[in-house]
Amino acid sequence: MEKFKLELEKREAKNPRSLRRDGKIPATIYGPGEASQSVQLSAREFSRLPAAAFSHVVELVAGSDKPISALIRHVDRRSTTAEVLNIEFYRVAADRKLTVTVPLKLIGTSPAVGAGGQLVEMFQEAEIECFPTDIPDFLEVDLSQIVEIEQGIHFSELKISDKIKILNPADEIVVRVVTPRAAAEETPAAAAAEAAATAAPAAEAASAPPPAKTKE
Repeated sequence: MEKFKLELEKREAKNPRSLRRDGKIPATIYGPGEASQSVQLSAREFSRLPAAAFSHVVELVAGSDKPISALIRHVDRRSTTAEVLNIEFYRVAADRKLTVTVPLKLIGTSPAVGAGGQLVEMFQEAEIECFPTDIPDFLEVDLSQIVEIEQGIHFSELKISDKIKILNPADEIVVRVVTPRAAAEETPAAAAAEAAATAAPAAEAASAPPPAKTKE
């Protein structure tokens, strides 16, 4: 498992908008048994983190202080620009299990797909419980197990380490192979025509004068 690090600084006495103008992101570190800490970090450094860092423990380093192991619990972004406004780090302990989300990685080839079936991914991530040092980069989904069309792989069928517990319902299907859609099925053009036909009566009704009121 790759180790990720972030350099932190003590929070300056500036409002969040001023910090962001200076290329810094305000952040908070919290967790059981410890008081919350207000810190800041480089926006450029944070933007360089790979996607995998968001489901792994990150080592937070602040000068000569002891490094803090934490998870990136929440990233608040501006909806219009995706600018990071604030980050929440959750402090973790090596002897306490965590609940995290990790990606699913498809491996192998399904004989059912080779026979003309269509692969459908129902899930791209799994929720797991384990100790911080046991968090995997991903969970493998072996497609070679799907030998017939309409067959799938359930969470209970994933091969994982005994140090990990999958929290998704065991009977939920992760991926399956289905029969391809028939060519006679509705096309986008047909769907648009149907939508227009449905909208026409509604538009006529909306433009019609309201019914006359009757006296009691």
